[in-house]
Amino acid sequence: MRELLLEWCGADPEDALAAAEAARGLDDGLLDLAGRMYRSIADDMGGRMWLRWPKPPADAGDAERFVGLYPLLEAVPLMIDFHRGIGVDEAESRLVLQDIGEKLRLNRQMYGRPGLDVAFWFTAHVRGTIYQLGRLQFCMEGTKAAPRMGLHIRGEGGPLGPESVRDSVERALEFFPAKFPELFGPERPMTFMCSSWLLDPQLRDWLPERSNILKFGALFDLVGPETYANAGGHDDIWRFVFARTPDTPMEELPTENTLQKSVMAGLKAGVGYQTRLGGLNRKRLGL
Repeated sequence: MRELLLEWCGADPEDALAAAEAARGLDDGLLDLAGRMYRSIADDMGGRMWLRWPKPPADAGDAERFVGLYPLLEAVPLMIDFHRGIGVDEAESRLVLQDIGEKLRLNRQMYGRPGLDVAFWFTAHVRGTIYQLGRLQFCMEGTKAAPRMGLHIRGEGGPLGPESVRDSVERALEFFPAKFPELFGPERPMTFMCSSWLLDPQLRDWLPERSNILKFGALFDLVGPETYANAGGHDDIWRFVFARTPDTPMEELPTENTLQKSVMAGLKAGVGYQTRLGGLNRKRLGL
């Protein structure tokens, strides 16, 4: 387990050790839950989006905080077999799993202890549904009859400049029709959707004009929040900007970098940041 976390998932030694030690505390109930989680992956390889696994409670013990990680690691051979079947090589498989190490680090920052509260997110990774192509992640969403491409942004992926975005989209336009021709053939143009706090137009009032976040947001045509159920962005702002849990008082949020200081200025002014949904306008990327 530690080797897989360190070498394939890019986890910190502290998190890999904590996960391995916590596994010794799995009782019969947690082992049964982990087994059912694994079977839900194995029964839906190649399925769309994520599986709806429960999050561990706030007062979870060591083993319970990691219970969703163990079936994910158990399913890595299934993911590798799926990848090989469509011509995805080992380097690309390893890159997909690096996201696990990132989220383990984020969880430790948020809660002050090791764990993984978003294990469900990685059910897309190990089922062969999401791929890292350059700076961006692309997840096959929608249905087989009406597929679409979900666009996602890792926090540790590096600068989010227009050039890196264009490079990733160009890769996706080549990758998915080649690997999944039954979904993305020439008669079915690929559409890219993104749901993120990064698309909130209110950020224009607070971030520096040169901000790559603003340049990224300008690439999308927004869907109105009144038609989008997850319009509230409080939890995402607390998690991805400040690396804190949603119940952290505003006055305890860190302001250690330009982004945090800018977003905090908006919060103090009463701004209610939103998670917005938008469609990528490929013409603005010159594609």
